Amino acid sequence: MYLDKTLQQYLDDLASAQPTPGGGSASALTGAMGASLACMVARLTVGKADYTVVQQEIGDLIEQGEGLRARFQELMRLDIEAYGKLSSCFKMPRGTSEEKEARQQAVQGALVEAALVPLEMVERALELARCCKRVAEIGNKNVLSDIATATSLALATGNGAAWMVNVNITSLKDADKAQELQGRLDGALGQITEEALGVNRAIEERGAK
Repeated sequence: MYLDKTLQQYLDDLASAQPTPGGGSASALTGAMGASLACMVARLTVGKADYTVVQQEIGDLIEQGEGLRARFQELMRLDIEAYGKLSSCFKMPRGTSEEKEARQQAVQGALVEAALVPLEMVERALELARCCKRVAEIGNKNVLSDIATATSLALATGNGAAWMVNVNITSLKDADKAQELQGRLDGALGQITEEALGVNRAIEERGAK
C-alpha cells in the first residue's frame, strides 16, 4: 500500500487529517526499521575474523530479522485495511431491529480483527527484541549502539501498537475474548521489557560505548 511509494508521501499522509495511516501502521513501520537495523548489525558481523565461531548463528539471525521486517511491512497494510473494515461497519444502517443486530455483529467482528493486527505487532516486537538480544551478545562490538537503537524501536513498536489493541478491546462485548486478548498483550509487553533489559546488560558486559 505504501511500500511502493515515497517515504515523503507516507509522512505527509500520516500528518494529514485522514484517519489512516495512523498509529497502527506507524508502529509497524517502526518495527520494520528496528528489524532492518538488527539485520545491519548482523551483516556487519559476517566474515569478520573475530566472529568466526558465530557465523552460522549470525546467518540464522539475519534470516529471522528479514522475516520480521517483511511481516512488519505486511502489517502496515493489514492495519489500514482493518480500520477501513471497522469504519465501514459503523456506517451500516440501523433503522430496524434486524439492521441494528446485523450492524452490531459486524462491528464486534471487525473490532476483534482490528485488535488482532496490532496485537501481532506487539508479539512480533517481542520476537524482534529477542533477536536483538542475541545480536547484542554475539554481534560486532563496533556497532552495538545500532542494536541498542533497534531494541528501542522494538519497545516503541510494542508500546505504540498496544494502544491500538486496547482501544478496540474496550469496545468488545465478548468479555472472554477481551480477557484473552488482554492477557496476550500484557504478557508480550512484559517480555519485551525483559528482553530490552537483557540487551542493555549484554552491551554493558561487552564494554560497548
